[in-house]
Amino acid sequence: MPILVRETLVDVVQDRAVTLGDEVFLRYLVSGDVSGPIDHLSYAELARRAKAVGAALQAQGEVGDRALLLFPSGLEFVTAFFGCLFAGIIPVPAYPPDLAKPERGLAKLHKIATDCGARLALTTSDFLGALEHIAPAGVRCLASDACDSALGASWQPPAITRETVALLQYTSGSTGAPKGVVLRHRQIFANELSIDAGMGPVKTLVGWLPVFHDMGLGNVLQGMCAASGLVLMSPLAFLKRPARWLEAISHYRATTSGGPNFAYDLCVRRVTDEERAPLDLRSWEVAFCGAEQVRDVTLQRFSAAFEAQGFSRSAFYPCYGLAEATLFVTGVQRGSAPKNRAFRTSALDRGEVIVETSEAGDDRRVLVSCGRPSPTEEVRIVDPERRTPTPGVGEIWVRGPGVASGYWGRDDDGVFGARLADGDGPFLRTGDLGFLHEGELYVAGRRKDMIILSGRNLFPQDLEATVEAASPSIRKGCCAAFSIDHDGGERLVIVAEHDGTAGPDVARAIKQAIFEHHQAPTFDVVFVDKGAIPKTSSGKLERYACRQAYAPRS
Repeated sequence: MPILVRETLVDVVQDRAVTLGDEVFLRYLVSGDVSGPIDHLSYAELARRAKAVGAALQAQGEVGDRALLLFPSGLEFVTAFFGCLFAGIIPVPAYPPDLAKPERGLAKLHKIATDCGARLALTTSDFLGALEHIAPAGVRCLASDACDSALGASWQPPAITRETVALLQYTSGSTGAPKGVVLRHRQIFANELSIDAGMGPVKTLVGWLPVFHDMGLGNVLQGMCAASGLVLMSPLAFLKRPARWLEAISHYRATTSGGPNFAYDLCVRRVTDEERAPLDLRSWEVAFCGAEQVRDVTLQRFSAAFEAQGFSRSAFYPCYGLAEATLFVTGVQRGSAPKNRAFRTSALDRGEVIVETSEAGDDRRVLVSCGRPSPTEEVRIVDPERRTPTPGVGEIWVRGPGVASGYWGRDDDGVFGARLADGDGPFLRTGDLGFLHEGELYVAGRRKDMIILSGRNLFPQDLEATVEAASPSIRKGCCAAFSIDHDGGERLVIVAEHDGTAGPDVARAIKQAIFEHHQAPTFDVVFVDKGAIPKTSSGKLERYACRQAYAPRS
């Protein structure tokens, strides 16, 4: 079904309720298992519940007020999100505090509440009592599932338009404090059209990503705008047993599903032969991969591991996007195998792009293309100091109708209103480094994560890959490379999670490998326990937080 665009998302929900009625919009796998309990939500029921929540909110706040959404995984987040829109209240999805350890994430939650000036917080009845004890001062807590459906009769359409702020999407904070990205209804629609143009029609979509994260919420919005079948499970269900994701794709004959690079790695490592054998992945046409750097070795391993189950490498859909551009910016051609190219590492370190023709050697870095910009988006590669286009490695700048309006309450013209030296603009400065090769985007890393040693630019992703390869005791995707200022210079530090066997010999092997492959001395190697390295809700390494927590050893 084609993407439905109306004045606002409220209009889309009402239109779907009329035309599709009791057809199922969302199936939620309560345990994550396809054979377990399933909660269903039809288009008509969503509209009824959204009106009830909307009416309750209209009695508590005004159009434009902000409401934190603090929900465990399940249907209630979805009804509360659309309920906010039905009230003209701006939803602010956020990571719900762990009730067992509420201090974890509480400081970040309070910062978000203060930053956006939230007056309301929505949650479930089971969570309400605990939330009232930890909620920021001045925030009124409501249980959306306790809203009587009869309230819907008193609902009044809010005075909103396509220019109205639809939501605040707080950034993951992987390189600093989170900021609220202001997204209007028109920007969400523009991005949905871009996703549809790139990935093509969606028949059934399966997702496990947290719905308060831009990619997870994107599944919900795409499911509504495209009227596709939507099947969700909790992130914890996936992490505990990754095979659940693939079983859901197989069972529901899903055409579209995906996640960050680490999710595919996790499946390769932890899906057993017994779990793999009955899978049928032939329906999986778009396996999108984004939110973090796409690694060619991951795509190769996953393809080899699940080829016998009908998975095709051509289904892989590497893409690039960010919350500041709503979600999607570039993607590959649907149905074509991912394109990878080897580039000379030493040249990339100098900001130059040179294709490496040798099949082996230390001076080569294989990168995966993230495809071309969508037809409505423009991507420029810019020297961030001179603010001029560069044919080499530079900062990725983006312009298009899906680019957000800025950060809430901040004057960020330097980010959202950037202009080239000749005055051309405005552009969004993404903070990501990359280059265009044969018209396609290759992402090299984050500008703020860049490590500069002896005048050379080193990408932490390269260093981390070397660390992982140096010893089997290092957990894959669980090491962070960053630099610190120490004793009058910049020094390289490695923090790595291990399996309990790492010691001085492994540390020496890591230092030797980094010196051999990158000609860089390592100041310190620190081993930490499993789960100690901070990551965002989407699985990105928080190198900034690692750097802040690190204390040089004498």
